[in-house]
Amino acid sequence: FFSGTGIFLATRRRKAGEGPEKPLIAQDRTALLRLITRPPTMHARGRMAWHGALAACAAIALVLLCAPDSAASAADPASTRITAASAVPKAPTHAGARLRPVLVPSGLLRTAPSMLRLKGGGGEVIHEHSFEIRSGAKFSSKVTREDGGVRCHMEADGNLKDLTLHWGVALNDPGEWLAPQKTGLQSIVPQDSVYYKERAVRTKFVRDGDKLKLDLFVSDDTKPKIPLGVRFVLFEPSSDSWYPGGAGGNFYVPVAKEEQGKHRPPALQRSPSFTGAVDYEKMNEKSRPVKHDTQRSTSQVQLTDNLSHLMWNGAQRQKAWVDGKKESHGMRIQRSISFDSAVKVMATIQEEEAKAKKEAEDFWKNEKGRLYTMPLNYNGPSGRRKGQVKVAVSKEKKVKITVKPEAGDEGPGELLVHWGIGWKDVFGWEAPSDDMVKSIPNTSREGSAAQSKMVKSGSEQTLEFEFPTSPQGITFVLKDTKSNSWYKNGDNNFHIGVSEEGRDKMTKSGGGGGGSSGGGQGGIVRTLSGTDIHPPQGAGLAQEIFDAESKGSVTLMHRYNHAASLIDRTPPGPAGKDAIMMIFVWLRFSQIRQLSWQRNYNTKPRELSGASDNLNKMIAWRWKNSAVAEKEIFRLMLGCIGRGGSGGDGQAIRDEILHIMHRHHLPESKGNWVEEWHQKLHNNSTPDDIIICQAYLAFLASGGNMGEYLRVLQENGLSPEALTKYERPIVTQPVFYGDKKDGLINDFNNYLRILKNVHAGADLEKCVEVCQGFLDGHINVLLEAILRERGASDNRVLAVIDSITEVRQLIGSKLGSENDVNKVRDMLYLDIGLEAQMRLMAERAISSVDGLGVADRARSLALWAAFAAENLIYSSCPGVGQIVDMTDPSASANEMKACVRDWADLVEEAHKGLPSGWAPKAMPVVERMRRALGEIVEHITGSMQNKAEYLGYGLCQKTPEKIPEKWSITLFSEELIRGGGCSFVLSSLLRKLDKTLRDLGGGAKWQIISHGMPGAEGELVEVDDLLSIQSHVYDKPTILLANSISGEEEVPAGVKGVITKDAPDVLAHISVRARNLKVLFATCFDEEEFEGLGKYLGKYVRCMPAKEALEITEMDAGGAEEGKKGFMESLASSLGGMKLDLPPPAKFSSYCLPESKIDPDLKPRIHGAKTTNIVKVRRTLPDWIQTPRSAVVPFGVFEKVLSDGVNKDVAKEYNDVVNKELPNSKDPEAVLHKLKALIHQLKASDDLKKNVKSALVASEIIKEGELEGAQWEEAYTALKSVWASKWNDRAYYSCKKAGIGQQHVQMAVLVQRLVEAEYAFVVHTVNPSSEDPSEMYAEVVVGLGEVLVGNFPGRALGFSMKKDMSSPGVISSLPSKSVGLFGGGLIFRSDSNGEDLPGFAGAGLYDSVPMVKNIKKTIMYHKEPLLTDKGLQEKIMKGICQLAVDVEKSMGGEPQDIEGCYKDGKFYVVQTRPQV
Repeated sequence: FFSGTGIFLATRRRKAGEGPEKPLIAQDRTALLRLITRPPTMHARGRMAWHGALAACAAIALVLLCAPDSAASAADPASTRITAASAVPKAPTHAGARLRPVLVPSGLLRTAPSMLRLKGGGGEVIHEHSFEIRSGAKFSSKVTREDGGVRCHMEADGNLKDLTLHWGVALNDPGEWLAPQKTGLQSIVPQDSVYYKERAVRTKFVRDGDKLKLDLFVSDDTKPKIPLGVRFVLFEPSSDSWYPGGAGGNFYVPVAKEEQGKHRPPALQRSPSFTGAVDYEKMNEKSRPVKHDTQRSTSQVQLTDNLSHLMWNGAQRQKAWVDGKKESHGMRIQRSISFDSAVKVMATIQEEEAKAKKEAEDFWKNEKGRLYTMPLNYNGPSGRRKGQVKVAVSKEKKVKITVKPEAGDEGPGELLVHWGIGWKDVFGWEAPSDDMVKSIPNTSREGSAAQSKMVKSGSEQTLEFEFPTSPQGITFVLKDTKSNSWYKNGDNNFHIGVSEEGRDKMTKSGGGGGGSSGGGQGGIVRTLSGTDIHPPQGAGLAQEIFDAESKGSVTLMHRYNHAASLIDRTPPGPAGKDAIMMIFVWLRFSQIRQLSWQRNYNTKPRELSGASDNLNKMIAWRWKNSAVAEKEIFRLMLGCIGRGGSGGDGQAIRDEILHIMHRHHLPESKGNWVEEWHQKLHNNSTPDDIIICQAYLAFLASGGNMGEYLRVLQENGLSPEALTKYERPIVTQPVFYGDKKDGLINDFNNYLRILKNVHAGADLEKCVEVCQGFLDGHINVLLEAILRERGASDNRVLAVIDSITEVRQLIGSKLGSENDVNKVRDMLYLDIGLEAQMRLMAERAISSVDGLGVADRARSLALWAAFAAENLIYSSCPGVGQIVDMTDPSASANEMKACVRDWADLVEEAHKGLPSGWAPKAMPVVERMRRALGEIVEHITGSMQNKAEYLGYGLCQKTPEKIPEKWSITLFSEELIRGGGCSFVLSSLLRKLDKTLRDLGGGAKWQIISHGMPGAEGELVEVDDLLSIQSHVYDKPTILLANSISGEEEVPAGVKGVITKDAPDVLAHISVRARNLKVLFATCFDEEEFEGLGKYLGKYVRCMPAKEALEITEMDAGGAEEGKKGFMESLASSLGGMKLDLPPPAKFSSYCLPESKIDPDLKPRIHGAKTTNIVKVRRTLPDWIQTPRSAVVPFGVFEKVLSDGVNKDVAKEYNDVVNKELPNSKDPEAVLHKLKALIHQLKASDDLKKNVKSALVASEIIKEGELEGAQWEEAYTALKSVWASKWNDRAYYSCKKAGIGQQHVQMAVLVQRLVEAEYAFVVHTVNPSSEDPSEMYAEVVVGLGEVLVGNFPGRALGFSMKKDMSSPGVISSLPSKSVGLFGGGLIFRSDSNGEDLPGFAGAGLYDSVPMVKNIKKTIMYHKEPLLTDKGLQEKIMKGICQLAVDVEKSMGGEPQDIEGCYKDGKFYVVQTRPQV
């Protein structure tokens, strides 16, 4: 006792800067008195020994205790407990003010005082301490006085592979971090150190046996002065781990003796590459309880509410995270839509499903037959595609199987139906009789099955046959003879009920046989209106779920046990993904009370607790061992169930309610509210009990106000009526006991904790309590701050969310290395709880930004959006920061990561205020974020909704309660999106941010791409997309309000204007066509204004372009009638076409011409204008402009190949389709796809192969010996694809309107070697917007030009420039394309006689096809030289402008539409045509 007390007091007094002669401060006296007067509990003999020890040291104690106490005021007894934290050095007081303490590492705070030795001057040791920087790794530092200077020795041992000191010096104040090289202190920097960005020095530790050591020596004659100390953090390169000081700060080691009154704690400075938004300015060494918001506890680390710091802090975290490793490019980012459009897409999907259901109902009414529709995933020419299999059964005997491909696709190859019959069992498989096999064309017996060839009609394939007698069903699979692939209904065979008996058996079987893999066939389910829903992928487990939920007795315990069994049996990876989704949908219905929590069975709380514990551990184990795509589902699933436990709290639910009733003498008789609740708890405790307890607590706290009780129930989805429907109902109202109020509130708050422990897995307080024991110290510090300040309602909300975000990042990294399933489960629950807290705080506080000035609002929203996007990534892809290769399972998060990384630079740039030009740079990133968010929404909708409908309607038929309700089924995906995670928060933020940026000049609300006549008049009609109605003919003047535009569509006949919220490039196909046809084409970027146009739907309006806007006014009846006059005549005229005459068909002349034999002046032409122009400019352009070498497959070659004897059958069918089927077809698109498929069947002659290769060699495009074997097949496939593009949908409709007979179009093919471009561009030498001939306009993208001409999502860098370059270029749009295409090889370009005609914009109608598929890479613009290097940007813009001038000049001064690229400092022209 004597030794401990003496050392403790001496240590405290020395650290306070006082000598032994100084008086004892009051805190020390009080602490010592507490030790003396309150001995620990012990036996009598122990107490005698205790008092003897006191007597032995009485004299010394008396001297200490009698010291005057004028040096300090009395301390709060609650704050004087002797702990390791008491060893924190205290700041001296002066002028009545207290300064914050020196920041010491959290490891040091846990170190016993006896381990610390701090001496003032005169001793050998100036400073010494040691601690653990992580488990199994110790670090120590010691500063000693030597001859001529001071040596700071540091060493580490344990399981560290390597270590680096990242350090700076404190020169005038211990709080400084200064780089030695900037203060003239290079002399103290050891050799082999590395200077880091003029902000720090990095010095490696040297290995000495099993230890790592480093020495810093500061000489007494160090100039300009000896530093006060060294500030540092530690970095372990091998594990990419940073070890900061306490609470995420820096370590500090004193070097010089600190003068009295000069020792001040360090100001917060982020060390590079490390994060932690902790504001030590708000720390105070004195503890006090929290009373209200202005009197926060300061005994713990406080979070900063400084917006500038938070912006910089968050940006550094995001940059360090995404830049963690060198990016691996090649990610495949799919075309996506905005979040807001995605909600409409969900409605569109539901409409399509409703159409399919109505089609089946009509088939039954009209044919008395059944129509089955099932999804089909098949391999198309351009990759994996989604189609349909439709089976029509008439008179219980006739069967027609139809395979329909995805809209716009050619469909799979020639299909074979491999089938069997179920005579007595709808799922049976027996071979048909020989007579039946013979009666079906192209059918043969294959063992126990029959195999029939389907008949191709357009893009569809069909098979029809009739049974002699009605079987119960048929079972079949499909074989693609082209790709040799087998197609099933998901993981199962296609099963069709032929007879009504067989169909009823399928309906009753529901999900079929189930099975360990989620296999087995899911049966047909009927909606509430009686419409059939066919099983989606993953429906194999549905039957087991239906059976389980239809039993007489069901509880949460039974459901959880069954779910654990199903998960355990479901295989990992893609094979089980759909089944896992189905289980999640089931548990989600349960979570939202759309399945019974108790039916005719009493569950002990400890049994439910055990079932929950078993299930959530199973989910955590599967999460740990799954790929990213499955991890997201398991995480969602975990959020549907409680934490549970193996007994403990589960049994306490039963026991503690009785103890409370006994302690407070509450009536245990019938008719009392607490007793009724006790009976319900004893019978079957559910998550509802948390709400009931919270409602009762509100009732008590309000002094018995029933309104508060009812409010809490209703806000959480309960009502007094719902309480009466339990098996043990609660029918009475609670009674208020005024004399017991405080005791009841205390006890029921504790009881609420017990309920949450069992039922609320992601309760944040419980999660923090469970995880604190194994999480790192600085994570725990931030968690404590989050809990303490989660009720913040002022500008401190962002500080809390910043800390939530940082903790989630750190937890995500820790989850990747943690193998203990209990810890994995607990950290996942913590992560879910933090995400929910973030969303709650965001939704509560986000409206507060509306009252800010526009600049402050932009900065605040920028930070909000950064946090929301970052949190969204952590939910789907924790622990993986950097962009990954497209083959990596975590590549799905690439696009949002790229957005976050680009946004981080913008947030950092604005952290001290908005710089000039910030808003225009921010706008394209916001646009890209919205697209990425839309892709996430689209994924959830596409994968979940069909399963929710199938399972939901099936359960509704099976459960006695007839639930789930219809609303919960039809809105399942939408509610999941809006109610979970950060996606809806981010969407709301981006809407606000978009408007704010436009207010700041970040972009106009409107972009007028084509001015029309000018303007347009017509009836305003809304369409979901333009592609699906491009062949429609409107019989009155129409202006379309289009939600989606791809950029490749044709403007429908009768349309006078198009308004969209999509942003196609100014030089996209539809933009050019709109200008060509003088159709008004405008983009509205303001979401609210676009939605506001709905008030004009169905009305006749006039739209007139104004300055950066479109003025829309409703016309009166007279004006509308006047506008309609003559419309039908003009429509008939336009449908009749412009009657453009094509030259007579050229005859075959040669299979392929090398460039040397191409005569651009030859008449009549044997190739298109594309070949003519490129050869001409190649010979006339100045040397500084490069052009690729060319060869051409002329007109007539396609016809020559078609007439070859080997293609006789194909030619006959082709000509019949062109001359007979197409002119009379009501579905021309299907016929067009059929023609394209026939062209791909053409075989090449040896002459064609020989001549093409010879011409390419002569043109130096390839070398001798290339294009052999498989390479030739790739080249010939590309050549046929260009020929086939003659029958593209948009080409057909465009030529039809222009009066061009598509059958008369001839297709030549220009062959070039693809320039592996750094940047590609399209130029119009006359600005199409202003029609100013002295000004050009260009659009530039990263990589190959297909991203631009193919109108990939996002915008290009658009700019205009005077041709004389008398003024700098004016940038009209910054790039936001998600991907760039990269690669080389040969490219085959269309060169028809039906494009580049006077007055007709044919650009983009036909295809250019690379021989080798290009590589896609995700683009991050923060490091893209086109934007970051202003010198390069100016060089490229001026180069493109000069190129436009020179090309136009070489073409006789005629305005040109030019495609080109830039590579290695050189400019290339790859094609040019007259600008229309």
